[in-house]
Amino acid sequence: MINVGVVGSGFIVPVFIGCSKKIKDYHLRAIWGRHEAKLQNFKEEFDYCTTDLEKILSDEKIDVIYIALPNALHYEYALKALKHGKHVILEKPFTVFYKDAKKLIDYAKKHGLIIFEAITTQHNPNYHKAKKLVKELGDIRIVMCNFSQYSRRYDRFKKGEILPVFDQKLAGGALLDLNVYNIHYVTGIFGMPKDVQYFANIERGVDTSGVLILDYGTFKATLIAAKDCKCECYGLIEGDNGYLRNNTTCSRCADFTLRLNSGKEQRFEQKDKDEFGSWSHELKEFARMYKNKDYTKAEEYNRQTLTVARVLDKAIVSADLKYQEEK
Repeated sequence: MINVGVVGSGFIVPVFIGCSKKIKDYHLRAIWGRHEAKLQNFKEEFDYCTTDLEKILSDEKIDVIYIALPNALHYEYALKALKHGKHVILEKPFTVFYKDAKKLIDYAKKHGLIIFEAITTQHNPNYHKAKKLVKELGDIRIVMCNFSQYSRRYDRFKKGEILPVFDQKLAGGALLDLNVYNIHYVTGIFGMPKDVQYFANIERGVDTSGVLILDYGTFKATLIAAKDCKCECYGLIEGDNGYLRNNTTCSRCADFTLRLNSGKEQRFEQKDKDEFGSWSHELKEFARMYKNKDYTKAEEYNRQTLTVARVLDKAIVSADLKYQEEK
């Protein structure tokens, strides 16, 4: 059993709790947050709740710290956890800046710890199938992904209320919240692009939506993400022999279709399409690595995380997004 300490109490935490209980590899030891009243919502799920960060980081019974804080705080709190000898599951995006991602990964490796980005895409069985089937498409010509999801917080943002997901100081916005899934989807198959350009719709310093262009030389990938509008989400890879269409967000990959010029057609649907199903694969994989001390696989995932961090760095510079550097 893996004893977990949770750092943060935001909207994603109940999903983590529900999924970790469902797969039964984890024991929810403790949760930390700044506000005592908010922690009361979780008191039945954990051995204890605390507003004392040092208490949770120094708890010898805790093996792993799961960090679910606003983007701009990821590096600082992950480093604190590592320095207390804890393994870390760090919510996406891993960090805002590449240099900080590299520091965390290097520190973890040096001290025999696993640090792991909580990103559903990379651990999804359907995504693994899609990666293998891409070779049937022939020469790739076009890649398109769209993750447009109107945020219920956007109406409040328009009225002047700044919540973390739209807070420039906390590195909010569509790129780091949603397009990171598209980036993982594409770079996990095709690797690092030759060039990156991000064309963002910016309000009060935050990209509420935007179009990211990845140039692979022989083909281009167009990655769209939005929190200020919505449409049917998808991922599409087109080659001169046919196409592969992911019919859901690139975070879940729960349903995709392969159609070839030859007339061959296959559809792949996962039974676990719900939110817990998407999460279960990544948490099962972390548990497997932890129990087997599979540092080789952890390093493989970290290399993918660093590829995405490089793309994000280039996109941030391209769109001139003014995020505050993490300390």
